[in-house]
Amino acid sequence: MSTCGTKKCADATVISSGTNGTAGAETASTPVSRPQAFAPDKIFAHKDRVAQWLETGVSRPVTVELDMTNVCNQKCPHCFGYWPEKDQAKICLEEAKAILGQLKDSGARGVTFTGGGDPLVNPATPDAVEHARSLGLDVGFITNAQRLKPETADILVRSCVWIRVSLDAATPEIFQLTHGMGAAQFETVLGNVRNLVARKKALDSRVTLGLGFLTAPKTRADVYGFARLGKELGVDYGQYRPLLRRQGEADLDYSDASLLEEMLRAKRDFETPSYRVLCSEHKYRLIAQGKLERSYRKCYGQNFAAVVSADRKMYVCCHMRGVEKYEIGDLNQNTVSEVWDSEKRRAVADSVDFADCPPLCRCDSFNEILGQLKDEGRTLEDSPEGPWEHTNFI
Repeated sequence: MSTCGTKKCADATVISSGTNGTAGAETASTPVSRPQAFAPDKIFAHKDRVAQWLETGVSRPVTVELDMTNVCNQKCPHCFGYWPEKDQAKICLEEAKAILGQLKDSGARGVTFTGGGDPLVNPATPDAVEHARSLGLDVGFITNAQRLKPETADILVRSCVWIRVSLDAATPEIFQLTHGMGAAQFETVLGNVRNLVARKKALDSRVTLGLGFLTAPKTRADVYGFARLGKELGVDYGQYRPLLRRQGEADLDYSDASLLEEMLRAKRDFETPSYRVLCSEHKYRLIAQGKLERSYRKCYGQNFAAVVSADRKMYVCCHMRGVEKYEIGDLNQNTVSEVWDSEKRRAVADSVDFADCPPLCRCDSFNEILGQLKDEGRTLEDSPEGPWEHTNFI
């Protein structure tokens, strides 16, 4: 499972151990006055790109997700990026280095290693992470952590701005439901998270470590315990987000407001200055109230973010990973910059049909802001100045 409401879809709204867009300026054990953890207005950290888009209709990408493989060692039934029938593509190290260099040249500022499958299934991933950091790209990482070896943990905590483990459970029983794996694998993951926390401390790293939980009616039994488990493990945050449908599927029923009440109870009981309990409260309330209408005319957010899949094809957003009609280009044939400037990408961007999109999608919050700028007369001069966390992950 992963971020953004569908498994393997990266969410930028994570909490920082520091207060800037690098690896942070303070350790998680230091109480700090943090900005809002979920910050859709973080798009204003890139006013140069927003101004470029307002003037020309096109921006250079800010954040790009990179799938190192479509192969996974778990069996999450709602995984957005991987299904058993999907291809077994993977990116070798030299290909990854070439793509990362092209991303940097195209203007990307942050890259999230995600999937697809689990990035740690590909043995080239740790070296690719180090290479991305050497290029000056900020690095985020999403994994199920089952294959997180000690030497890999050291590379990640040295290289990444943030790491999130998709756990989606507090007990083996719910882990079986959400990840399709047994108690032994659950304990392996917990042990690897403990080691990740220990290596962060030993290496004096400022990386932000978090756990993710995609909520659904059938997993509510572990909602409260998840926050407690994250605190016991020593991570910096535990994050709840609603599980959203995949393209072509029916929306889930979130009309039961008690689910949100349980998350807020966990927040009250377990949050401390060094451990945050996060939830997309506004999303849960809107879904429960059936307020899913979009206030903007078009998807503007795709001008600032994109996905590179393990078969080297690029997609308009994480929700449309693998959906042919939303493929914007192929890195087997063109460079990232060529894809970004292509007529095909512009045509796909113009053709985004909200009927295909899950409600309250990854781009929804900053789509609202961009819509206000584009269509409602809001100006950049009226925009906030931050501070924001992890600014290069919008």
